[in-house]
Amino acid sequence: MLNIRNTHDRSDLRSQSLDLLRFPLAVVVLVVHVFTISEVAFGGLRLHVRDFPLFEQVRCFLDAFLRGQSVPIYYFISGYVFFLGAEMTRKVYVRKLNNRVKSLLLPYVIWTMLAVLLLIVFTCVPLGMYRAEAATLTFSWKGLLSAFWAYHGELEGRNVDSTFPLNVPLWFVRNLMVVVLCTPLLYWLLKRAKFYTVMLLGLIWLVVPFCGVNTLSFEVSFFFFACGAYMSICKKDMLSIFGYHFRLFTILYVALSVLYMMVEEPYPQLAMAVKQWNVLAGLFFAYGFSIWLLQHGVCRPNAFLSSASFFVYVSHSLIVYKIFKLLALLICPHSDLSLLLTYVLTIVVTLSVLLVLFYLLLHYAPKVLNVMTGKKL
Repeated sequence: MLNIRNTHDRSDLRSQSLDLLRFPLAVVVLVVHVFTISEVAFGGLRLHVRDFPLFEQVRCFLDAFLRGQSVPIYYFISGYVFFLGAEMTRKVYVRKLNNRVKSLLLPYVIWTMLAVLLLIVFTCVPLGMYRAEAATLTFSWKGLLSAFWAYHGELEGRNVDSTFPLNVPLWFVRNLMVVVLCTPLLYWLLKRAKFYTVMLLGLIWLVVPFCGVNTLSFEVSFFFFACGAYMSICKKDMLSIFGYHFRLFTILYVALSVLYMMVEEPYPQLAMAVKQWNVLAGLFFAYGFSIWLLQHGVCRPNAFLSSASFFVYVSHSLIVYKIFKLLALLICPHSDLSLLLTYVLTIVVTLSVLLVLFYLLLHYAPKVLNVMTGKKL
């Protein structure tokens, strides 16, 4: 149990704990996306990562402990902050909606169009190993619009199964905008049914993956946003709730992660259920751990990294596979260790490039950066 006795700085601790989470969560998304790359192609050769047993164990470990953890926590934070300190009147709703046009919709359009522009460049311009393989530009307005919602390869003459926008991480923003539009109804339900609303949305979240229904992951968005909103609307003490259960959910998080590793291959349906409970335990663990770090003086939120988290989140998928391909060509991985080195360096180089770019924009083009990240001018 975490010891939380001081009352005068509880609000500051709560704010710092949320800020402390933002950048690590973005890095977790980057790590997961890098380790989902299942083929290494260089010099006309293709290596399948399943041919490297040690590397596969590392991938399985990261899949169990990290996959699916970040975005639900982002939704939780979004729901909590959206309703913090304000009654949901029509005036407040319109004001918040206008703010979200600047903080969500405008960056969403900008980063999607950047993804479309890069797609056109890498499809049409001879760029050696970076030119898209077996792809031809097939422009249509329907294809362009699909890049903003659920992209199936329409602009490349491909047919891929996807529920994500062209810039994959933007599915979080896409769904969040829809949830924000529904906040008056969500507010009304939470004010009257309180935790029963959260339970209902949680049940839907648990059941939907087993129904074979394409929901574009909206069950994830509404459930975790509602969890955070419930904390705000019903004025629950997050520090006490998360702090009191910290040890329990740390044990659950680790145990469920290990269990997932054990059942992923032989029992995939069971693994899906285990992963969901693992993600829920991960929410409690992550927030409780951030409180523990702050209370014990281990670290403090870094303003630069915290402000760079959204930039890293929405931009990494535009360059990460290009960097991976370059490193694979340079390293020519033929062993578990060299393959693992390729993946780790991809993470390090991608993160370094994006942080340097963010720093340059912050100092030399702050207004441009503010528009791209949805910050106030």
